[in-house]
Amino acid sequence: RKPGSRWTHAFSLIDINYIYVPWMSEAFKNQFLKKSTVLKASYEDHFILDWSYLGTYSTYNPRNPNRSYLQLALRAETAGNALYGLSKAAHFKQDEQGHYMLWRIPFAQYAKGDVNFTYHGIINPKHHLVGHIGLGVAVPYLNADVLPFEKRYFGGGANSVRGWQARTLGPGAYRNTKGGYAYDLQVGDIKLDMNLEYRFKVLSFLELAAFLDAGNIWTIKDYEEQPNGVFLWDQFYKQIAWSYGVGVRFDLSIFIFRVDFGVKLHDPSRIAEGKQWRTAGNGLGWKDDMTFHFAIGYPF
Repeated sequence: RKPGSRWTHAFSLIDINYIYVPWMSEAFKNQFLKKSTVLKASYEDHFILDWSYLGTYSTYNPRNPNRSYLQLALRAETAGNALYGLSKAAHFKQDEQGHYMLWRIPFAQYAKGDVNFTYHGIINPKHHLVGHIGLGVAVPYLNADVLPFEKRYFGGGANSVRGWQARTLGPGAYRNTKGGYAYDLQVGDIKLDMNLEYRFKVLSFLELAAFLDAGNIWTIKDYEEQPNGVFLWDQFYKQIAWSYGVGVRFDLSIFIFRVDFGVKLHDPSRIAEGKQWRTAGNGLGWKDDMTFHFAIGYPF
């Protein structure tokens, strides 16, 4: 970072990840993995060699903390390009899907980009209005048909659309009909988060908040296991989830402890049954439409 510059740049030139699945039963393979591209990719050994860049920009001035400011974070990540070029030139062995392998292990190849913009509107020292927009897109290509599970996006949670628990929103209008959690299927390649939060300091250590969240995740490809999950320009805006709620923040000097209570307003997984708008007269319930989040630090 140059003196006087508001930009900070960070590079990770090499990051190596190796995922090893030591054993799984034939019954599990036959029931869940034979016909599932998404699930199969989540339970296979794979190798990731990537590099990334993170750039941050802020207009915050510590000498004038009561002045409104903005923050921008840009992240870019790519993996597998050098390995693919080497594999092709050296004629490395390929698996049944035509993917090159490194030491008999397929390697991931993808590009991923994220943009996060936050505006802190400081009305006065006790009243803040904070807005946030986050967009992420990740694309597998050449040596990969699906993103590695750990690189895919998930929706909901304490820092996303807070009417949903983490990993229970989306993709798109997908609805989990199996009961319980479907962490392996409720993931995607595109993520959109939009948040507006009003913060009011009651005491030096106590702050209240009211918020409105919107967003979802989508897949780039139309996977059979994730019906209604693919991103379509004429449909995605109808599949944006909305929630609202209130929260309490405790400033413990070292860190901020946060409790948020979120309520679903628009649930895209219920579009097919016509109950997407969650109101008292449309089936709004404590079990399915309301949730608590406990977290450290502000959501954005």
